Amino acid sequence: MLQVSPKKSKSRALAGHSPWCVDTRSVLSGGSRKFYATREEAQAYIDALVKETSGVNKSSDAWKWTFYELAKNYIAQVEKEYRDGEKSKSFYHEKVRHVDCFLDCVVDGKPLANMRVAELTKGMVKHQVMDQLKVKRTIKTVKNICGGIGTMINYAIIEGCRETNPLEGVERKGAIQITEGSNKAQRIADDVIYEIIDNMNPRWQLLTNFAADTGARQGEQRALTWGQINFDKCKVTIDRAIEHKTSDVFKDPKTYSGLRTIPLTRDVLADLKELYIQQGRPNDPDRLVFGTEFNHPITSAKYLKRIKDACKRAGVAPITWHELRHYYASVLLQLYPDDLWRVKNYMGHSDIRITQGIYGHWLENDEDNDQAVDRITDRKRRRRSAR
Repeated sequence: MLQVSPKKSKSRALAGHSPWCVDTRSVLSGGSRKFYATREEAQAYIDALVKETSGVNKSSDAWKWTFYELAKNYIAQVEKEYRDGEKSKSFYHEKVRHVDCFLDCVVDGKPLANMRVAELTKGMVKHQVMDQLKVKRTIKTVKNICGGIGTMINYAIIEGCRETNPLEGVERKGAIQITEGSNKAQRIADDVIYEIIDNMNPRWQLLTNFAADTGARQGEQRALTWGQINFDKCKVTIDRAIEHKTSDVFKDPKTYSGLRTIPLTRDVLADLKELYIQQGRPNDPDRLVFGTEFNHPITSAKYLKRIKDACKRAGVAPITWHELRHYYASVLLQLYPDDLWRVKNYMGHSDIRITQGIYGHWLENDEDNDQAVDRITDRKRRRRSAR
């Protein structure tokens, strides 16, 4: 229990300032001096501190842990769960990132990593840690980080470092605000897709066509294997992806709904069959469709450079891989304007509200379905004639 009591400063009282002082600098790492108008207010603050930091199991060595020591033990536990097959590698890497963000914080001018776990208070989290976590981050990112930190501190409670979680009840804000409509996708014209594809070599043309005709996320497409292609049923099954910013770490799709089967157009299927033959009809179902000669996934940076160069040659504004996914969504909404659930399922969204929020505005001023189908058919006809 904290050994601290309120003390009255006569000089502050004479000067008309709040005289009651609570000095925790000698008992808490990152402690400070706080002043209150009355003894009761000062004592209430002490009682709150005692409630947060008391009850620690001092019979365990864990109560002495700093956050650095906690993080080391927690990450070792998560890694073990990953090695034992209980957690995915992406889960492991995500927790490492969250912990790194947390340990980078400073409390009262001192590294949080050096602070004892038992000494972190809700006030420190609210007024210092959160202010640092939210810098250049959206509220969604901050919530994700806090979720990871909260899990680590719950682990600390189990290990006997402390009894309460100081993150509970603390509002999580981001510095980057998402304004209304900013998450709405912008439609890409068919002619733009034509021009970009026409300015690519055949290898990158197929990759671009596949993205535009399936809406596969970049990590899903880079991880695509021949075992996921069903030539007989003209379908592709999306059941894995590549870890963001890596080239060789595979994981499950972004959400459970990301596990999906998508119909392939005849044009893309024909191109895939041709590529399958060019690769010597590989018998290995794990052979990558868009991999390198040594069966390594292509990097997103390499493809983005190709698409950027193609956009420059075509004289159009640069687009991203994800914008090809938006293009696929626009095609689906033209084909199925009254079946948003089908669109949601093909896109692999976890919630139909995501589909509505990103693409719903396209339904308000869309062409009628017959005209839309004509445009899509014309695009396919043009692609076949270009071969």
